[in-house]
Amino acid sequence: MNSVILNKNQIYLLIVLFACFISRMASTIYYIEDIDSLRFALSLYDYSLENLQPHFPGYPVFCFFAKILYLIMPSMGISFSIIGAISTFVIIYFSLRLGNTEIKSPEGAFMSIIIFFNPMIWLMGNRYMPDLMGLALVSAILCFFILPQSRKGNLFAGFFLTGILLGTRLSYFPLVLIPFFKNLQEGLSLKKITYFVSGILVWLIPLIFLEGFDSLIVSAKKQTLGHFTEFGGTAITENNWINRFLYTIESVWSDGLGGYWISRSWQTMFFSFFLIALTTIGVFTIAKNWKYEKYLRRIIRCIFLYFIWILLFQNVIYKSRHILPILLLFFIILTIGIEFILKKKSMTLNIIAVVFLFSLVQITGRLVIDHKKPVAISKLKDDIINNNIHKTIISTPLINFYLQTHNIDAIFVNIYNHEQLNEFYSKYHNEDVLVIGNFTQLLSQKYDIIKTNRYYHNPYVNRMWSKIETFSLSLKK
Repeated sequence: MNSVILNKNQIYLLIVLFACFISRMASTIYYIEDIDSLRFALSLYDYSLENLQPHFPGYPVFCFFAKILYLIMPSMGISFSIIGAISTFVIIYFSLRLGNTEIKSPEGAFMSIIIFFNPMIWLMGNRYMPDLMGLALVSAILCFFILPQSRKGNLFAGFFLTGILLGTRLSYFPLVLIPFFKNLQEGLSLKKITYFVSGILVWLIPLIFLEGFDSLIVSAKKQTLGHFTEFGGTAITENNWINRFLYTIESVWSDGLGGYWISRSWQTMFFSFFLIALTTIGVFTIAKNWKYEKYLRRIIRCIFLYFIWILLFQNVIYKSRHILPILLLFFIILTIGIEFILKKKSMTLNIIAVVFLFSLVQITGRLVIDHKKPVAISKLKDDIINNNIHKTIISTPLINFYLQTHNIDAIFVNIYNHEQLNEFYSKYHNEDVLVIGNFTQLLSQKYDIIKTNRYYHNPYVNRMWSKIETFSLSLKK
């Protein structure tokens, strides 16, 4: 009987897997940090596209696994963190393959560390969101589609996983679009389509059963049209191109890689010097060997198409998480940079690499600690519940929805709803009213407005509602 002995590479991978679980469990959050997280949290209790729990396309694959974990261990935060831990490991594993290295090598170990401690990947690993699971699938699909295939089954697995991807993170599909069609054209097209459709049917049939076909179509039309023309933050609704481009760059550089940006900590400025140096070395090395980088060129084309997609059709101004897949390319670039340094066998360059890693760990560690603390909207919610004095709350629809789902007993008035505002005007008699957000121009003609509080969290933990101001009202005499 032959005994199975793990090689060094497999042992290191197991250590990384264990580290992913321990670290993500330790950094689990137990509060709802934004409206998107809220919808996924609500889906664990009542999955309903009609009630936007979550909104179309419903992310059924992600929600299914989250629900199963929640039934096993009734902790919402832990359930999402387990998915985050597994996803982080999968991203590391397939990134190593995309970078043509192994974890047992110095450059492979470096790549594993920078992914493990990447600030956005760590934070998304604890967030109640499907993005990291989607990135894990994307990294696997790119490997199966782009890299040389040792087995034909890998290619079919790529098509099947692409179908699964559509039920996990639909907006990531443009990232794999080029190799998807390229491989589809190269023989056995019918079999490949069969695997792709099978991956879709795995989640689509249960979704139709749960929601009903007609209801699913209605939700799809409503959400798709709304996303592109009303509330989705696309180039149609947010058409300041300078802002869109700058926020996308900020998201990649600062949120995604931990680099310095205006108002960020000086530590990130120090880190940025090493980040720029390593990135420059990596880019220079790639450019020097461009004609030999066949597979890397394919990855770059995929990333470029995805960049154009999010720049035009995603909310890049307020939601930095859309840039997550772009980080795959930077992991490869930074690894190529460190490989160049290691070949030089220079003590100075090695020190630079060590300082780079130390700074990255420090930056991410601070963000993770900040993430454990409730964000601004959660602090506000806790204060409202503890004080229990406000008969009426006036704010935006999303903030009102967030508070209502936390069973706050008050009359909620939508500041943008003229009918609700007029009704409030006719009935108000100096009772306790809380205005969330600075709407002085709308209310100052009739009321004296007094600022009561300010809630804040680090915007590099979550850009949404990072600063919230509250006000009280009294009738003008």
